[in-house]
Amino acid sequence: MEPEIIGERIVLKLENEEAFVKFKIEQNIIMVTTTYVPESQRGKGIAGKLNAKLVEMAKEKGMKIYPLCEYTRKYLERKQFHDLIHE
Repeated sequence: MEPEIIGERIVLKLENEEAFVKFKIEQNIIMVTTTYVPESQRGKGIAGKLNAKLVEMAKEKGMKIYPLCEYTRKYLERKQFHDLIHE
């Protein structure tokens, strides 16, 4: 199953739970506040999959990402998406 954008969240439905990235768009900037993966699903690359969808969305819309979420900030830096980070 692939992550989908639902309102101000990127959601991946899992068994009886869901993982998500929560964001808000203001003035062409995607402010990411939270990346959440249920404890039972951690370590499976789910957070990375969610953030990859976030990057795809930002590129498609020509937006920058302001990562208030620590995981998202580290993901963007690790994957060399420095050009998408709003300082």
